[in-house]
Amino acid sequence: MIPFRFSILDAIRLIACLWFVAANTGFAAEYRVAHCLKGCPIEMNAGNQLIARAIYALSFNSDRGAADWLAYRMRPGALGIATSLSRDWVDDSDLPGLEQTIAVQDQSAEALGLIRARLIPLVSVAATPYWHEANLLSASTLRTVNLDRGAWSGLEWSLRNLVNRRGDVYVVTGPIYGPEPDTSHEPATAETDLPVAFFKLVATQSGALSVFRFDQAFGVYLHHCEARSTLAEIETETGLQFFPDWERAEFGRETLDTQLGCR
Repeated sequence: MIPFRFSILDAIRLIACLWFVAANTGFAAEYRVAHCLKGCPIEMNAGNQLIARAIYALSFNSDRGAADWLAYRMRPGALGIATSLSRDWVDDSDLPGLEQTIAVQDQSAEALGLIRARLIPLVSVAATPYWHEANLLSASTLRTVNLDRGAWSGLEWSLRNLVNRRGDVYVVTGPIYGPEPDTSHEPATAETDLPVAFFKLVATQSGALSVFRFDQAFGVYLHHCEARSTLAEIETETGLQFFPDWERAEFGRETLDTQLGCR
């Protein structure tokens, strides 16, 4: 028999990523991804690959060559200074061939004025030993410079202030490709695999929720509060069901808008 080897690093990573909840009968068990508050998003594309890492979880859509969503928990102790950290993109060994797909996407993106950007900000995980996971190509997307350095950056700054004042919050973010989700399951083309917008959901254990939707053309001079949206709108556009284990009647009664600088 070949011995099973499980390193200490593997153990730490598994504990960081997963909760194990034993069922009451037999050997049945349920696995929950700790980065996803009240369950990871439920999606229509059953072929997606769920990847759980130390600082986030994501659902990778191989047809598009990009993540449909990425979930992470923001903690005061994880925030840090990223000035000295590398920002070089890193190929993902879990997804062979992704680097070539990314190269094709970047060729199309350059002509449209898009840049490769992170779904999880480096500064939000800079104080962890796993900050390099934010540089993996599977956790990247294509955004306009104005959005990335404008309202998107402003919301990230407000989020860090909120976490420093209040404590942990959970974030789910990802691309939007059109007013309705694509159910064709056909491989994406250079024209269809570019996001037209992005969503960011910010929630707490108590059920407070704020929802934002940013068009790629969102003006650099606009405040992130002008991008507020509703959970229903984002679910309609993406085909995702967020926070599936939460009773809707108990969820979202309160928002974090005021604490994020919105009136």
